[in-house]
Amino acid sequence: MLLTVKCTRCGRVARFWAKDLIEVIGPDHQAHIPPFPCARCRTKEWINWSWSVPTATELAAGLTIRRPVRKVTRWIWRNEDA
Repeated sequence: MLLTVKCTRCGRVARFWAKDLIEVIGPDHQAHIPPFPCARCRTKEWINWSWSVPTATELAAGLTIRRPVRKVTRWIWRNEDA
């Protein structure tokens, strides 16, 4: 299953395989809540989801699908008075 995520504010579209999203956000994530904000607008407010099963013609035409590469852990720092 292919999930298409579209920001209706800026028009950015990203496509994900459902299996990949389950690995990243977990199987318990509620489907009506976007897992992350739009990369351009930095908000979840305008995100719309739709799903489909792509045809062989669509896949042969060269859909761009985002796939996870690796998980990166970052340190978060705060300033304290000494």
